[in-house]
Amino acid sequence: MRDHSTLYVDLDAIGRNLRRIRSLAGDGCRVCAVVKADAYGLGARPIAKALVDAGADMIAVYSASQAEELVDAGIRAPMLILMPVRGIEPGGALHRLALAGRAHFVVHGPSHARDLAAVSDWIGCPLQVQVEVDTGMGRGGSLPEEAALALSFIAADRRLRLTGIFTHFSDSARDPHRTQSQMDAFDAFCRAHAPLIPDDVLVHAANSHAAMRDRRYRRTMVRPGLAWTGFIDGAADGESLEGVARWVSEIVHVKRVPAGFPVGYGSRWIAERATRLGIVPVGYADGYPVAAGDSSRRRVRVLARGGAESWEAPVVGTVSMDQFVIDISEIPSQHAHGDSSIGLEVEICGTDRDAANWMPRVAESVGAHAYELLCRIGPSVPRVHVGAGAGSPSVRVPGSDSPESADSSAPAPRSRIAAHARTA
Repeated sequence: MRDHSTLYVDLDAIGRNLRRIRSLAGDGCRVCAVVKADAYGLGARPIAKALVDAGADMIAVYSASQAEELVDAGIRAPMLILMPVRGIEPGGALHRLALAGRAHFVVHGPSHARDLAAVSDWIGCPLQVQVEVDTGMGRGGSLPEEAALALSFIAADRRLRLTGIFTHFSDSARDPHRTQSQMDAFDAFCRAHAPLIPDDVLVHAANSHAAMRDRRYRRTMVRPGLAWTGFIDGAADGESLEGVARWVSEIVHVKRVPAGFPVGYGSRWIAERATRLGIVPVGYADGYPVAAGDSSRRRVRVLARGGAESWEAPVVGTVSMDQFVIDISEIPSQHAHGDSSIGLEVEICGTDRDAANWMPRVAESVGAHAYELLCRIGPSVPRVHVGAGAGSPSVRVPGSDSPESADSSAPAPRSRIAAHARTA
């Protein structure tokens, strides 16, 4: 049984991106790599290992369960848990992490600080905590007045040890004035409450865009998430990071339709000429986004056998649940005549930032961003981790918590895309 599509994740590229981020951050600035939501759907276990191996000082997750998964996978880096935690399972992975002094809990206000102090009572050791100051995100953390009360409580309570203070920018990618305003508010808060903030406390504000673009936002730690994926523009040194994920499928059916023939639900696309069409067995059930109206502004890349040549092909008609249609009329006839194009590899989203199917460009075409598109790719799509850090290529099998090694003894599939993506 073959998979309809595969998401290839390059661990070596992730390592190179992390090292470049560290270089941009500069001496004395630590790096906390964010791997929320299973590393944005790319596989948190191997990616966290690749990031730590490349020099990440800390790993950030959203929930306690995400932290526990990484602990069970053998990740030994300190972990910042962003979600409010008010209880810990006795004897569990998070309990062990806290006892080892490697769990950092975010404090979201004075009442939450009291809850964490109570947790410390039965654990029998102080908890390491970081206070989030809400300077305009309106999400986690607390407004400056409440954050100040939390700092005072922590300073007076030996059950909690302050290890960090931070804020989060709401639009560092597009609004430098708002970002600077938030930075100014955070700096003012830190100055006003300096007696409550020990010198060894980590001070951080910069997420991916802020960290990559301007040193004035970096302080003593940065928190890259999208940056390590490479799907970001605008590095301060003018160099680009590497895209780390390619989503590929293949053509499984071809047909010719006459001029005037409609394609897809709603007949939103009508052939203006006799047209060769290719069917790609991926749809919105797999996480491929549905565009509003005509999808033909979106393009994929079709590769010749062996990959020596490639051509862009527009997506035509409405994306269906389990398939979409591409116009392959421009592909040379020796590659697209009759059934000869069946099995050609289709790169749905790629790593070439100049191509039409560059991941952020595909996301933008449907009013989304690269984070969202990555997280949308469903669990039925195998994630294949490649590179020196992966050892033997591994496949995360749908319905399983652990990867399986690819079956290198199995017969080679017709298309290169499934070469390491066979599942039971």
